Amino acid sequence: MKYCMLLWPHANVRYQNETLKLAQSELRLMLDVFAPDAQISPYDALNLPALEIDVPCEMDAQLLRAVRGHSLLYALMEVRGEGALLPVCGREEAYVGGDLPGILKYKGKTNELFLQLLVNAALYSGGYAHKGDGRLELLDPMCGRGTTLFVGANRGWNTTGTDLDKNDLSEAEKFLKRYFEYHRMKHDFKREARTVPGGKSVPVSCFSFADAPERFKAGEISTLRLANADATRTREIFGREKFHIIACDLPYGVQHASLGGSPEKLLARALPGWCAALKKGGTVAVSFNAQTLKREKVLHLMEEAGLEPKRGGAYEDFSHWVEQAVTRDVAVARRVK
Repeated sequence: MKYCMLLWPHANVRYQNETLKLAQSELRLMLDVFAPDAQISPYDALNLPALEIDVPCEMDAQLLRAVRGHSLLYALMEVRGEGALLPVCGREEAYVGGDLPGILKYKGKTNELFLQLLVNAALYSGGYAHKGDGRLELLDPMCGRGTTLFVGANRGWNTTGTDLDKNDLSEAEKFLKRYFEYHRMKHDFKREARTVPGGKSVPVSCFSFADAPERFKAGEISTLRLANADATRTREIFGREKFHIIACDLPYGVQHASLGGSPEKLLARALPGWCAALKKGGTVAVSFNAQTLKREKVLHLMEEAGLEPKRGGAYEDFSHWVEQAVTRDVAVARRVK
């Protein structure tokens, strides 16, 4: 059975030129979980960015749910005779709001569609892909103003972010408060403090919310936490085996000066703690500038930290040009022990 997947148009021409390759790689990871015999190819009949998906039989509910969460899906169509297309579904409904990850603009912000791809690369590489519609735990250890957390919140997950920049965290906190108030969403907010070895106190801002008042009242809530902390203190702050997914877009100009002067040193110090904070079967997905940090080096560091790096197939095709000094790539590894 054949389907046509129309891809989301993108205002950034550079990113638009890379979407076909990126969409195919992301989709391949989904199909490897739910329909490994499926074939993907470009769909040329419309002269639009689109992929053709050829599956042995009709897509089941789990595969459709995965495809609806694809970062670049615009619409999924069933291909009928003589080129006729029958609409099947659009993008998954956002738990909070479809505009949530995109509204807050700031210098250095990573595109929210790419961050959704990064999260999906982690999800469909680990042991929790079949629970993707449940309440998973996601961590971004260098969250900035929270775009990755907002992507996870829109899936109904519990999300946690850490960052050293108090101003970025404050902006994320103020924005989310305004967003909930403007949309009249039931929510709660509180401040906590966590003590790490050495007696230092880590401030944590905690949101709890639900997509409907009756669910909030019944305690069926999601959470979003913002912690002002070093990326290497993840295990010390939150404990062992707490997260299903860790997704991190490594800053191109590394601002975490306390960790040393390079992305390589940053990862070398942070990855062991990230590994310990992952549940067994959980995954780490890291995006980085391949012009300053080679992919094979990232995979080696992941392996040294006790993770199982993912190589071959779709994992080799996430590299894409962003600007003159930035070629972005993705590395993924799974905790198996």
